[in-house]
Amino acid sequence: MKTAVRRPVAIVRAFTAAVVFAAAVAAIGAAQTSAPGIAVRGNQFVTTSAGTLGVKSVGANVPVVLRGVNITGSEYECLQGDSVWDTIPSAETTAAYQSVVNAMLAWHVNVVRLPLNEDCWLDVPSSSPPPAATSGANYVNAIASFIQVANASGLIAEVDLHVGAGPELVKKNSNNIDSFPAMDTNYSGTFWQSVATKFAGNPSVIFNLTNEPEITSWSCYLDGGCSTKGLQSANGSSNYWTVLGTQSVVNTIRATGARNPIIIAGLDYSNQLNDWRSNVPSDPDGQIIAGIHIYFDDLDCEDAACWTSVFGGIQSAGYPIVVDETGELDKVKNTPAQGDTGCGSGSEETLTTWADAQTPQVGYWFWAFTSVDWKNCTNGPDLLQGPNPPTRFTAWPNYGTFVESHLQSVQ
Repeated sequence: MKTAVRRPVAIVRAFTAAVVFAAAVAAIGAAQTSAPGIAVRGNQFVTTSAGTLGVKSVGANVPVVLRGVNITGSEYECLQGDSVWDTIPSAETTAAYQSVVNAMLAWHVNVVRLPLNEDCWLDVPSSSPPPAATSGANYVNAIASFIQVANASGLIAEVDLHVGAGPELVKKNSNNIDSFPAMDTNYSGTFWQSVATKFAGNPSVIFNLTNEPEITSWSCYLDGGCSTKGLQSANGSSNYWTVLGTQSVVNTIRATGARNPIIIAGLDYSNQLNDWRSNVPSDPDGQIIAGIHIYFDDLDCEDAACWTSVFGGIQSAGYPIVVDETGELDKVKNTPAQGDTGCGSGSEETLTTWADAQTPQVGYWFWAFTSVDWKNCTNGPDLLQGPNPPTRFTAWPNYGTFVESHLQSVQ
């Protein structure tokens, strides 16, 4: 998501005994509905095993379309030390995770994207590490536990490197925590080696090397070696680090034995893919996917003509494409006294109509399955009203209700 500030409040701090019991019962039954393995075959996703994908049973070796949501918090909450999430209650339990997954399944979601923080995963840098309660093993185990619950209930998971660069970034109270221009040679290779090792045996997990690259050089994006400007340090000076190329990271992942599909984002906040085909890393397993973000926010490729020309060209060249972040930024105006009533839905209707008409169909993963983060589209798109029952998993009018009904209608 292209935005300067992400500081949501944790949604729920406690559950009633009845809710916890119901979620626990659902978790027990989830073992019978595990997600299939996912792989790339030509320009589409296929299953590698039978299972339940979202709310539908699927066989092995059949083409599938992945449509779902992003969740938030796991990319930055860990820097504060109080939680790993904001979408999920601070009580990081199987029952809490299951309640969120169940709400996604009610919308017919079949894939969930988890943004990760490099520093929290690796517990770095040693000079200024993230809080111990939400970094290192505590962070890794929370991510892995949520994915286990999601997979057991029929959801594919994507993990992406969203924030990082170790000592180059301000660790706490940064207003630009979402800015991560490229993978860094300090830690990104080690991060992906660790993540790939963790999920190498899980064919229901997709890797996304980096969220929204901001560098302008395609050759550096592929091969690395150039210098890029990071965030300001605590004393106000600018910091630079050396970019780690996508080819090096693909090699690192494959060296662990992991065969998971890998998303390669476009440049310019993952929206500009004009030169993607000429700079795609080589993968001996042929499991590369083009990743796209669309927000109708003055980016490079945000109309159907461009999508067909550029993204369709990538499909024609034999690669799958996926819009793994999209959201509605247009406000819906009410009376002056009432103000904005939430995000609109017109832009997302345009995108989904285009995506559903392609051959093969293009999947899309909406930002974000969270509540009252953006306060009626002030800074970005929310899908949920929340934060507390009975509206915790109730869709925001317009944007949220459109996504809920559309996903229910197509899968």
